[in-house]
Order: sequence, then C-alpha cells, then structure tokens
Amino acid sequence: MLGGSSLKICLTINSSPWSAFKGGGQLAVHHLACALSAKGHDVHALYSKHPDEKIEVEVPYQVHWAQHHDFATVNLNIFSYPKVLAPLARKEKFDVIHGNAEEAFGVGNIAARTKAAYVFTSHAPNIPNTGMLGGMLQPIQFLKSVNTYLLRQAMMEADRVVAFSRFSRDLIIKGLGNSKEVEVIPPGIESSWFEVERNPVDSNRILFWGRIEEEKGLPELFIALKKVTEKITDLKLTLAGEGNRLQEYKTRVADLGLAANVEFSNWLSDRELKSLAGRSRFGVFPSRIESFGLSVVEAMAAGLPVIAARGGAIPENIEEDVTGRLVPVNDPDALAEAILSLLEDQQSAENRAKAAKKAVREKFAWEKAADRMLELYQSIT
Repeated sequence: MLGGSSLKICLTINSSPWSAFKGGGQLAVHHLACALSAKGHDVHALYSKHPDEKIEVEVPYQVHWAQHHDFATVNLNIFSYPKVLAPLARKEKFDVIHGNAEEAFGVGNIAARTKAAYVFTSHAPNIPNTGMLGGMLQPIQFLKSVNTYLLRQAMMEADRVVAFSRFSRDLIIKGLGNSKEVEVIPPGIESSWFEVERNPVDSNRILFWGRIEEEKGLPELFIALKKVTEKITDLKLTLAGEGNRLQEYKTRVADLGLAANVEFSNWLSDRELKSLAGRSRFGVFPSRIESFGLSVVEAMAAGLPVIAARGGAIPENIEEDVTGRLVPVNDPDALAEAILSLLEDQQSAENRAKAAKKAVREKFAWEKAADRMLELYQSIT
C-alpha cells in the first residue's frame, strides 16, 4: 500500500442521478473509488438519486445517497449533498473529502469542521475568472451560468485542485489566479475498452458518443457529413448520447436531408457501445473544447481509428497522423476531408489505431491514477 497507512476517503459526484450513470465524471469517480479500495483504503462515495428510486449497487466501497433535484438553472443539489455529507463526515471522520462538481459548494466548511483535507477535481471546460459578487455585475450572464460560479467557489475552498489535463490546469489557473496549486493527474481508462474486438463489418458506419451539445461540434459534423454523402451516399453516422440539443439536432439533420444517414441512439449500455465501436469504421469527435476528452481516449483504447478536432485537451492525447487524425475546431471542410481520407485509406487508419491503443494502454491506468492521487492526499493530511 502506498505510504503504508490506510486513509478514510469520501468522494462526491453529482451532475446527474444514478439512473443516468453513463459516463464522464461519474464513471471517473467510480473507477477511482474502486482503485483506491483495491489498495486497502476505506472509501465512501456520495451519489444522488431521485426519492422514488430504489437502488442496490454492488461496488467495493460504501455508497451514500443524496436527493437529486432536476432544476435547469441552479444546481439545487448544493443543498442536498451537504445535508448528507455533514453528519456523515462527523461520524466517519474522513481523512480526505474529494469533490468533483458544483455539488461540493460548501464542502470546504464541512472539511474544516471535521479536520479533513479537501481536494477538488475539475471536469469543467469553462471557469469564471471572478467570484459571485463580480459575476453579479452582469446579472443576465450570471443567471445563465450560475453553476459555474458555484463550481469556482467550491474550487477556491479546496486545499488542492486536480486537473485531468494541462489544458484544464491552465483554465483553472486563469480562472482562479495563482491562489491554488493545481496538480495534473490524468484518469485511467476502464480496462474492458482494451478488450474490444475490432470487426468493422459496417464498412461505412462512423460513430460518435458523448453529450448532444453544441460544444461537441455536432453542427459542423452535420455540414461535413452533407459534403461526404455527395460522394459516399451510404455513409451512416451513429450518435450515442443525450443532451439539451437532441431534438434541435434531429430537426437539423432532417432539414439537411440526412435523416437516412444519421441515427440517434440515445445513451447505450457499456456493452452495446463497445460492440458498436468494434463494428464501426472509425470514431469522430469534433469537440470545440474538452477538458480531457474521455470518449476520444476510450475509442483509442478500443482500437477504433479516430478523427478529432483540436479542441482543448484533445491534442495532448493524439499525435497527428501517428495515433489519429486532428482537424481545426469548427471547420466542416477539414472535417469532411478527413472523413473521406479515412474511408479511402482504411489500412492507414487501422495502423494509426493500433499505435493509439498501445499509447493509451501505457499512459492511462486507474492503478497509476490512484497512486498519484494517494500521494497528493498524503501530502496534505
């Protein structure tokens, strides 16, 4: 065991209830909790669920539940999480409380009262560079983005802040100034992604998975797809995910005459997604900004050839023409050209995918991430 002593750790995550437990921050917290537990530490995790949900989970750590509130403007879980965490922290006397979203707003006070170290991992691609009082000087914009100010305050209270990428670290420093030490600790990749069997029987099927939001670059993907289908009429794009733009984008696809070429599948189970990744020709991820880009790295781990935009942290994990194809952000012409190139030279694409799988296996492992996180915990406890 790293450091020779067991820690009592509480991880908290929100963003969506357990019934929507699909990916991103939630899975990162789950896998970190599993890795820390495997190293002999006493790990607790605080998740949220709706009041009528009856959930039994089998995980190697202790799970606690806060009530989940669905409210579009303000994340009301900033009230339900501390309501559960405060008495839990008094009882368990955690060595470390580790927040991951704006639900950690107020956790700094709980950690201080219970003499726990407080760590925060940022998953956000946007961080205000002023506090709430400064934000209120522009009230309309403040109300539209109030959750980012809650998140910023949660970070400001932390003893140490963690970023998944250098890009994310730079965003945090820009938003918080030099008031916090920021440690870059990349997450691991769930091991079953490396076990995906590639059998691209759907020779002209390409795949995207993630949130259906504008920042994911989907509008330019649709324009690029329109250009490509002028040459390859049977090209199929599957979009696996959900989000605020889902209905709007279904309408946009129909207006572009692409209804026969685009399939919206909503969220898929892990098994379904990995099966589809194994059958597809390549993955396409044209995000305008990413603080890490988990879907991209998962695709690389699966041996799926990848096209991605140079949004945020993506270039940190893809070497152009060695482990994938990179295109400029918000450039449908370059995206269309890259799609055609991969369809026309499939062997080169598969060779890059093999190199990508090897690189990801060497770089991202939850055991390695847990060791680095433990070093951080022990340095401040």
